This record gives sequence, structure tokens and C-alpha cells, in this order.
Amino acid sequence: MSKKKSAALFVLITIILAVLCVWCTVSFEAGVNDVHSVISIINKDTSLGGGYTTVYYPEGVISAEDYEANLTAFGAGQESEKEDYIDSYVAYGTGAVYLEKDVVIDEDTNEVSEEFKAAFADAAKALTERFETRGLEGTRVEVCDGYTIRVTVPEFLESSSGLFNYFSYTGDFKIAYGTEDDVIIEGTKKADIREYVTGASSYSVNGASYVIVNFTPEGRSIIKTQTATASADSEATLYFMIGGETVVDLSVEGQIDMDSLYISGGFTEDTAAEIAIVIDNAVNGTRTDLALEAGEVQTHETPAGGANTMLFVYIGLGVLLLAMAVFFFVRYHGLGLVHLYSYLTYAVCMAMCLAFINFLQLGLGTLVAIVLSSVLLCVSNAVTFEYAKKEYELGKMMAASVKTGYQKCFWHLFDLHIILALAAFLVSAIALAELQTAAFVFAIGVLFSGALSLCVTRFYWAITMPFSKKQGAFCNFRRGEDVEDE
Repeated sequence: MSKKKSAALFVLITIILAVLCVWCTVSFEAGVNDVHSVISIINKDTSLGGGYTTVYYPEGVISAEDYEANLTAFGAGQESEKEDYIDSYVAYGTGAVYLEKDVVIDEDTNEVSEEFKAAFADAAKALTERFETRGLEGTRVEVCDGYTIRVTVPEFLESSSGLFNYFSYTGDFKIAYGTEDDVIIEGTKKADIREYVTGASSYSVNGASYVIVNFTPEGRSIIKTQTATASADSEATLYFMIGGETVVDLSVEGQIDMDSLYISGGFTEDTAAEIAIVIDNAVNGTRTDLALEAGEVQTHETPAGGANTMLFVYIGLGVLLLAMAVFFFVRYHGLGLVHLYSYLTYAVCMAMCLAFINFLQLGLGTLVAIVLSSVLLCVSNAVTFEYAKKEYELGKMMAASVKTGYQKCFWHLFDLHIILALAAFLVSAIALAELQTAAFVFAIGVLFSGALSLCVTRFYWAITMPFSKKQGAFCNFRRGEDVEDE
């Protein structure tokens, strides 16, 4: 490649990388609207960003604040009712919650009944399954104060109150037609609900979102029979219920005869997913009849790791970047610039993926995935440099050394990247929540590492070499003792 052509390409690539780096890292005001950097619009989980928290109270359990408020509500002349109320509850543990004796306490032992313990364990498990299926990185579900469940979700969620409300529904799944009392499909002692309904999912296309309920042949037959007389003039409604709550309903204007029923209702993609998850969990997951009530949603802007979490993250990444640059410039001189350009290309690509792939978020797991794939890129570039260096030591010209070096290590690095990427995509497909997201990010990083180290880095090397008259010195390559230098 001629020196002029190399210079033109180098300047062009430098300008492009500089613009992309500024776009990724710098936010600024532009007239009426603000321009946000790519990094600033990346969704962060609760460990790195803020979030929303609520506490689920099972039937028979209330907070100390609600207990005191209820006591205060008794007025003059209600001393007897107040005493009855006091007698019906007992403080539990540190006094943060109160337990209703008739619901929670065993009269014989004066302790929490085994039946309530089992019901609460099932409710906590069902709630955990629902949030794990939702797959929001950084979500935490934890039992607190003995018999409450605290859930924290990341701040980028559009509607946390809707999510918390839908996931509080407990009880058997059933379908009613006409009115909510006219149940046509429900689980019984003789027939499990799965004999009629196989589950639920969601689907979004062109801005429209649907909840999909899937029926068995028996369930389809019941729906077909019940809606046989439906028409546009005699509109009726199908109610899909969990316990006593209607999760979603459908206006019926004609006979329904299908295995999968697509239900629309102005849902957002998130809402459709949440409704489908709670229905599917009621059908196929852990079942519980213990009623849950979601408390007030609290918003916290501070990351779980502290107010300076992101500052520490940036400092840590900056230190790693500096150490990487020092190593490559000291060991390979001019090739340090080649590697730096390659790494900046990787960083820009990863930032855009995190910002513009909707289901990806930045969390501790994804940070580890990014660091590991970065290390893979650094090692891969170092390996190709070392192979070329060995060829140069044997007395070959620089161009021949680079070509032979890449030929000798290409398939080793190619196989490594393919195996790691496939393994990461497999883990992403079968794992849940944080591990799923981290594995997917690592897979993307591995693909970028492979493409950059095997192709792009070599191209950057080719356009920078013509600027140096002593190419060996440029790369810090030396001839072997038995080989005369250039």
C-alpha cells in the first residue's frame, strides 16, 4: 500500500473513531434539546443505577406502620373494637411486622402454623420464578422480617407499579365467559388446569403487543362450544383470571376455534410480557393460594453499591485501559497504536450494542463479560504480534512475517473464538436473569474480538507500516543473532 493511500486511510479512520468516541462518551446541550451520549443511555441494573422497591405482604401479615395507623383510626367510643383489634395481632421478630392470629398463628403451639409456613414458601417461590422469567438484570427477590418479600427492580423499567401488581396475583388460573362468575375452565381435583391450557407467552410486532394463551384440544373444544352463539350483535367477554382477579379479558364477536388465542388491549411490550408470565406461572409454575399485596413502590436513585459506584467503575476501567496501553506501547512500540485503534473500535461497538439492543443492561455481570472479552482481544492481538515477531527473527521481510504469522495462528484463534461464542450463546439460551445477559454480552464481545484481532487489526497494521522506514524498529522486532538486520 502506498504511503499517500495509507495516510488518507489513517486520517479517515482516525476522524471516524474520534467522532464515534465523542458520540459514545460526551453529552451536551444543542439548542432546545440535549444530546445524550451512547454510554448515558445504556440501561443500568440496580447495582449500578437506581431502581424501584416494593414489599409484598401475604394475607395475615401487615407492617408495623399499618398496624399503628389502624390503631390510631379508632376513635372515641371504639375502645372495645380497639381492644379486639389489639388482641387479634401479635408482633413478630423485631416488631417490623404484625401477624394476624386467626390466619397465621397455630392455637396449640402459639407459633406460626406449619400450613402458613408452607403457603408462604410457595408464594415466595412463585414470585421468584416470575421475576426470574422476567429476566431484568439486577432484580433482587428476598424474604425480609420473616414473612414479607422485598423485590427491587432496575430504574429503566417503564412501569414498575404494573409489574408489581400483576405479579402479586395468586390462586388458580381459570377462564370465565359472560361474567366473571361464569367459569368455563378451571382446575379441579379430577382435572388439572394443564389439561385445558398449556401456558401463555407474549408477542410484539410493529408496535402492537399480544398476550398468547395456548389451549389443549380439550380446552379449545370448550372455548369453541361456549362461544358458538357469539356474534357482533351479542358481544360477550372472556375473562382470564388468577384467583379472584381478572388479569386480561377479550371481547368475543364470533365463535373462537383455535389452539392459540392472541389477545390485544393496547399493551406495551413489557405489560404483555408480564401478563403472559403470571398466567404461565399460574399454569405451569409453583402454585399458591396465599394472597399477596404489594406495598407502596419506593424509588431510589442511588445504586445499590453506593452513590459513587459508577465513578469507581469508570476509574477501574480507566486504570485497566492505561495498563493495557502501557504494555502494548512498551513491548511493541508502534504496534501499540495499532492495538489501541483496534480496542477503541471494540469499545465503540460494545457501547452501541449495550445502548441499542433493548434487552441488554449494564450490570456487574455484564461488566465482567466486557472485561473478559477485552482481555481476549488483547491476548489475541498479542499472539498475532508474537507470531509475526518470530517470523521476522528468522530473517523474513516484514510483509512476509506478518502474512506467515497470521497464517500460523489464524485457525487456532478462529477456533477459540467460535467455541467461546457458541458456549456463551448456549449459556445465554438456558440461563436466567443476570447470567443470561452476561453470557450474551460475552458472546457478542467474543465475536467482536475475533473479527478485530484476525481482520481489522491486521488492516490497521497495514496502513500504519508505510510511515516508518525501519519497520522492525516500529514494531520493536529484532533479527535473530544469526540473521543480519535490515
